[in-house]
Amino acid sequence: MTINIYRLMIKRISIDKLKPKMYVSDVNCDWIPHHNMKKEGRVPNQAIIEDLKQRGITEVYIDTSRGLDEEDALSQQEVEHQNQRKLSKAGELNMESAGTVSVEEELLKAKKIQDKAKGIMTNVLSDVKFGKPLETEAFDDLADGMIDSVIRNHNALACLGRIRQKDSYLMEHSINLAVLMGIFAKAMKIDRETMHQAMVGALLHDIGKIMVPDNILHKAGKLDDDEFSRMKQHVVFSRDLLKKTPGIHPLTVNVAAQHHERIDGSGYPEGLKGCQICREGKMVAITDVYDAITADRCYHKGLTPTAALKKLLEWSGTHLDQSLVHMFIRSMGIYPVGSLVLMESGRLAVVIETSEKDQARPIVKVIYHTRLKQFIPAEIIDLSRPSSQDCIKNSVDADKWKIKISDFLN
Repeated sequence: MTINIYRLMIKRISIDKLKPKMYVSDVNCDWIPHHNMKKEGRVPNQAIIEDLKQRGITEVYIDTSRGLDEEDALSQQEVEHQNQRKLSKAGELNMESAGTVSVEEELLKAKKIQDKAKGIMTNVLSDVKFGKPLETEAFDDLADGMIDSVIRNHNALACLGRIRQKDSYLMEHSINLAVLMGIFAKAMKIDRETMHQAMVGALLHDIGKIMVPDNILHKAGKLDDDEFSRMKQHVVFSRDLLKKTPGIHPLTVNVAAQHHERIDGSGYPEGLKGCQICREGKMVAITDVYDAITADRCYHKGLTPTAALKKLLEWSGTHLDQSLVHMFIRSMGIYPVGSLVLMESGRLAVVIETSEKDQARPIVKVIYHTRLKQFIPAEIIDLSRPSSQDCIKNSVDADKWKIKISDFLN
């Protein structure tokens, strides 16, 4: 009951209703990667509010127990219920077939592709850092292999994308982004050549970070204003490097150049709005935010995949394209691969494959019993089958149960 009371004290308000002496509990801006804004605190004056507006903040959460109230506002509990309703509605859409083979059959091939991708990314990041020209042939071959795997069964590469290391974020984020773009493009029925160029753009979207000083790039805390300005330059560095690289397709450049643009003009580096951003630019903005907010970083605890989808819905229509967010959810399922879910039976299970029959009933691997407080023999269950006697209650945080998801995905 205490938790519910607290969630009622936290309210989401428009930035236009924010006043001095209110207490901001969350600036609600994780759609701005690397942002340097203080997460919470009492608003001292109007100047701070104007600064938040200039940074593109449209809504914040306030703690009414620690500052002024705003009666005409949704409580955090109401927002969460609203986001859940939106997700459930998005989950009513039928999914595309995951592919032509099972996830188990594709997993070994996907692992080889991922290992190859890590090797290429490591070499290229090192080469560019030391001033060597960017070679694109390897990325073309890699993108082709990724596309083939996504077509055979996209859940295999998606599974591997959930196995991450904090100290390899730059490399793994770029690989995961390419996979997510491939899955997204497949659901959108985008032609293979466009999918290819978009995936190469995703692989290379952060190449400009090599030119950002390490003390800024790897800073554990929030960046100050100067550091944040320098961090934002990585997009310009990526764009300019790709533009001068022979054989690079314009769409590849646009994907890298527009991954931080937002449809309301609050993004960077150009502050593009709406139709000024290409379709693939809007798509990569969604996938980039999703992958970033689900990753554990030294300064950020990753959200569960389902919680991240709810945040995408909350930010859609303003920062992210709403129709494309719904299409992305359709491509991933409301319980994406790698999610830990609590079953009605009290068992915990890892989602290993989405179901085209019913987004709410994926294929899961049952691994733990919450009432017995112990691991149980792993069992794979297709929840969409009529014979299944169990169903998902909700998505849960693996860390709270001290469960390492990667142990059950390979």
